[in-house]
Order: sequence, then C-alpha cells, then structure tokens
Amino acid sequence: MFTFTIAILFFTIFNHAQCAITASAVLYGDHSSTSHGALIFTQNDENSVVHITGTLTGLNATSSHGFHVHLNPVSNGSPNCTAAGPHFNPYNTLHGPPTANITSRHVGDLGNLTTDASGTVNVNIQDSIIQLSYNNRSIVDRTIVVHLFRDDGGQGGHADSNTTGNAGARILCGLIIKSSAFDIKPTMFVIFMTMFIVIMKFF
Repeated sequence: MFTFTIAILFFTIFNHAQCAITASAVLYGDHSSTSHGALIFTQNDENSVVHITGTLTGLNATSSHGFHVHLNPVSNGSPNCTAAGPHFNPYNTLHGPPTANITSRHVGDLGNLTTDASGTVNVNIQDSIIQLSYNNRSIVDRTIVVHLFRDDGGQGGHADSNTTGNAGARILCGLIIKSSAFDIKPTMFVIFMTMFIVIMKFF
C-alpha cells in the first residue's frame, strides 16, 4: 500500500511538471532595438487561465494603452509592429472587452494597460480565452502589441471600434516565444524515475 502511494505521488508531481507551460516576450518600440521590458505568460495546463506578468516602461504617464495579441509573428528585435497584422481572431468575431465571452471578443483582446506617473506599468493579468498549448487559440509565435491610445472595448462608436477598439498606433510589440524549459521532458523523466527507483529499493 505504501509503495502504491509513493508511486501515485511521483506520478502526480511528474505530470504537473510536464503540463505547466510558459512563454515570454520582450517588447520593443516600433522599428527600434530599444527594449521596454518583458512579459511572462504562464499556464498550468490547457484548462487553466493564462497569467501574464511583467513590467513595461517608457510609455505615456498616467495613461491607458490598448493591449492585444496580433495574428502574425514579428522579428525578435527591431520589430515592424505593422507586420503583426490584425488582432488574433480565429473565430471571426467583433472586437470586445476582455471580460466578454469567446463569441463577443477576439481571442487576442486583452483590454488596456494603465501606467503610473513615470510611464511604467506592472502587468498582472489573467485571461481564460488565450492559450499557450498548440491549438486554435494558442498565442505562441504571435505578437503582443501595446497601442498608443485606450482600447474602447468595441463600445466607442468609432469606425474602427469593432475591429481595433480605436486604440491607435502600435508603439510596442514583441514576439511571444514558448519557453524551451517545457521541452526537456526526457531529462525530467530520467530525474523522476531515478528518484523513484532509489526510494523503492528501501521498501
């Protein structure tokens, strides 16, 4: 019975370690090699929310900036933010706020970032629509974009409210890259199995 319990414990730990997914993006000014910070994307498994954290600097002081995932990848350094294309919108829906369900927003609609008096924003966002696993909602190898103006959530009545939230120019962008740490499964397997065999020798 004790051996069975140990086996279940190791399987649970190993499975959790295998399922967690992370990605990152370094954000640069449009056509610039100057970094304005980095974001980390974390998802425990494909049924969990994606948690976005990080710090961005050099934005307008005490202002809101539209924050979206766009369809196409850009170069990782001195990116052309226009080349990121439209919002990531695999279901061909209208633009909406991040609180909307999947039928009333783009997958890439993440709302706004609000800066402090120094033009810095500490990002701490959770979203249940985007994914890091490879499926039709995956944001991996796409582009995260910060816009000049506030995103009106599709409610502003402007000509582009239903497509871009009237958020204006793309001032920062970065390629979302899946962490290589998730791809070391064989190494993790060897470590866990070695530990398991050593412990089993004592029972």
